[in-house]
This record gives sequence, C-alpha cells and structure tokens, in this order.
Amino acid sequence: MTGIAAASFFSNTCRFGGCGLHFPSLAELIEHIEDNHIDTDPRVLEKQELQQPTYVALSYINRRANR
Repeated sequence: MTGIAAASFFSNTCRFGGCGLHFPSLAELIEHIEDNHIDTDPRVLEKQELQQPTYVALSYINRRANR
C-alpha cells in the first residue's frame, strides 16, 4: 500500500457516494457506514443471498449471528 493509499485508508472519512463525513474513530465510521450505506431491507438481503455473492460484508454476518 502506498503512503497516499494508507493515509486515505486511515482518515476515518466516509467515502460512500461522496458522503465525506469525518469521524473521530474507525469504530464510529464503521457504525455510520453500516447504518447509512448498507441496505438492511430484508427483501434486498434475501435477493442478495439467493444470488450467492462472491463476498458478504462482515458486519452483515455479525448482525445475523447476534440475533
């Protein structure tokens, strides 16, 4: 990883769709992304599960396991 990429990765700034909000911690950034940018509509999630995606967000797996 280059210095610029590393600096970007550790900036705690949301880059989803040009959001641009900055957070004091990585945990707060992750919570913001999960709550605002990852779809939790059961119909959408079921469709994604049926499509067998090549990757699944770890936060989605953790949410399902903790229910």
